[in-house]
Amino acid sequence: MASTPGAPGKPLLVLISLVTLLLVFVPAAEGYDGRHAVAHSAVARRSRLGMTRHVHQRRTHTPHRYILAEKTNTTGAGSRNRSAPATSSATAPAPAPPAEPSKHHRSHKHRVRNWIIGFVVGSLAGVISGLVLSVLFRLALNCIRGRYRTRSGTVIFTPKLIRRAEHLAFLEKDDGLASLAVIGRGGCGEVYKAQLPVEREGEEPRFIAIKKIKKHGGDTPNNLSDEESRQLDKWSRQIQSEIRTVGHIRHRNLLPLAAHVPRPDCHYLVYEYMKNGSLHHALKGDTAAAAGDDGTTSSSVGAAGLSWPARLRVAVGVAEGLEYLHVSHRPQIIHRDLKPANILLDDDLEPRIADFGLAKAMPDAHTHVTASNLAGTWGYIAPEYHQTLKFTAKCDVYSFGVILAVLATGKEPSDDFFKQTDEVGIVKWLRRVMQSGDHAEAIDPAIAGAGHDEQIVLVLRIAVFCTSDLPNDRPTAKDVRCMLSQIKN
Repeated sequence: MASTPGAPGKPLLVLISLVTLLLVFVPAAEGYDGRHAVAHSAVARRSRLGMTRHVHQRRTHTPHRYILAEKTNTTGAGSRNRSAPATSSATAPAPAPPAEPSKHHRSHKHRVRNWIIGFVVGSLAGVISGLVLSVLFRLALNCIRGRYRTRSGTVIFTPKLIRRAEHLAFLEKDDGLASLAVIGRGGCGEVYKAQLPVEREGEEPRFIAIKKIKKHGGDTPNNLSDEESRQLDKWSRQIQSEIRTVGHIRHRNLLPLAAHVPRPDCHYLVYEYMKNGSLHHALKGDTAAAAGDDGTTSSSVGAAGLSWPARLRVAVGVAEGLEYLHVSHRPQIIHRDLKPANILLDDDLEPRIADFGLAKAMPDAHTHVTASNLAGTWGYIAPEYHQTLKFTAKCDVYSFGVILAVLATGKEPSDDFFKQTDEVGIVKWLRRVMQSGDHAEAIDPAIAGAGHDEQIVLVLRIAVFCTSDLPNDRPTAKDVRCMLSQIKN
């Protein structure tokens, strides 16, 4: 990851290292330059001395040969021999001019010095350009993701949906939600549906879902009971968790936080509106709860609920989103409240994991995180978390195994059906059915007999695998995603 402007420690360390290298290289280069010049001068002197001696020998011995020739030869021969030394001396190569060690010494020293200066200047330029590019990249990334704050305190995280801060100006009014329809209620408060302004003619309308969360602050009445005060503290922690997680992560199977609008008495969390509602309503065939204001839903959502291909697609999508939270994202994020009601379906029935109010980030060095109290939904909580208040990524895998069982059986843990059986809960009941081999008893009648029974049985086996009592016996989210992808393909 590129270094940020707020952490200058690394560039400063690099600069100090470069200065140290400069202090080491310059004396070494100068010492090397001096020794090289001295050695070169010595070699030059020895070569000139040898050349002088050789020339002197030739000049001293040659006349003796000519003197002997003059004593033995005739006058004509002597005249020819006397003329020979002149010819020989004329053709002899002239001695090489003496070298100039001072110029060579200076040129070599300049080359070494220029190399060192170029290295230092290039390194400093690289560090400075890296810092500048890091700042520009950070600003561009924040602009793309929309993480900027307006004067009113509104923070937009998804500018692709909320293109202008003025589109949320109605939330700054005291009666901003008075004319909006309530589409859901949860532990934190109500969820409203609103339409964004249409900017261009012919553009399709865009809808958002607004979750209202009460704030525990100075304006909160002092006559609250202890239970109400604890509830407000819980909501405050949940909104902080939502902003830390879905406000900064992006995945096609996660519902992103579009904006956060703080108010004196509450917080507004803005999300993209999902027309097909939650997986809980879609499985029950509750088209009224899943439909929008126009009363339309996807063709795969009918009175009998989702078809099996649509359910399998939802299972694969949730597994991919869970794999991103557990494997790809750092630090690892544990959802802690996976259930059909927290899985929303977009226009193409692509699942989106939502409601990260209970999510926790677990550093890589930790094997588990201990919670102060039990959180989650009964029937989807892993047994070790229920007993020890310690949760890991395998707790999410257990919850996902229960979701697979719900997709294949059409029964939820809270159904009255399990009050009439000897087993307590859907997990033990499913184990008994799968061990007995009576698979038809476990398959949802709404999807049975449509040619997908073999795939459904395989998914039920994966559900049993994910809901093992021992966490080490359960697969990882990546393993589950691979197994479900093979079944789908």
